[in-house]
Amino acid sequence: MKFPSLAQTHMQGPADVNGSGKALTNKELQAVKKELKAIKAEHNLKEPTRSFMDEPGTKWRFGGPPDYSLTNLYYLKQRTKEHPEDSLEKIVENLVKTWEMERSHKLDFKQHKSVDQKQFKISANGGKKYDNEAANKVGNYNVLLDACPANLWDKDNTTWEKSHDKFHSAFAAFPWEVLEVYSGPPKVGFSWRHWGNFTGTYEENKGKGELIEMFGFGTAVVNDKLQLCDVEIFYNAEDFIKNLRGEKKVEKTNVSWNTNAACPFGMKMAKDEIE
Repeated sequence: MKFPSLAQTHMQGPADVNGSGKALTNKELQAVKKELKAIKAEHNLKEPTRSFMDEPGTKWRFGGPPDYSLTNLYYLKQRTKEHPEDSLEKIVENLVKTWEMERSHKLDFKQHKSVDQKQFKISANGGKKYDNEAANKVGNYNVLLDACPANLWDKDNTTWEKSHDKFHSAFAAFPWEVLEVYSGPPKVGFSWRHWGNFTGTYEENKGKGELIEMFGFGTAVVNDKLQLCDVEIFYNAEDFIKNLRGEKKVEKTNVSWNTNAACPFGMKMAKDEIE
């Protein structure tokens, strides 16, 4: 598969609602970068930190380090929390974003520095516990959807590549944020939100731009280097898939969560206009 830039190795779906799943063009990506630069300068915002992207000798899955401009733009515009740079929430958020980057883009699991190579384990919703090598082989989506019924997610017949293609054609970007951290190291408990506008297609179901959100809770045991050792994630995976298939309405999902929280970016813009 050819991509117009390394930004497209992460998310490929259209920014505009067209249900095609077609990747953004280079022209569209340059517009994204321009907008991202502008809002950072105007509102004094910072992009998330994904560490270990400049390590020499890295074996990159797509030939080079990824470009997260598109995801970072949507993250800054649509997040519901703005944590201080030195807060535990921000540290946890950046650690998870670094882990996601390494797992998605670094071919050799031994080069993943966000995890403890010997101790790392991860599971979702009480499903199988994967070690570092096994998790890298099947990919994040198969790990996080492991406990789903086979009629919703057939992990045994879904490769790393196929699992990523299914979601990348649905969303232009799929940002993630930490909502709250309830306990500090060595065992960190936190709540989180994962979201994206369904502008592309998923299993032939065409999106209409609706906001698809996931809310959940997680625990992460870290070592003295703040590397992930044992991660457990909990969320409603079945509703997520049913939303994408069009089998369950978005407005009937996450009813117990505050999905109408104010966006800090929007509040900042309103404040700047008043001033």
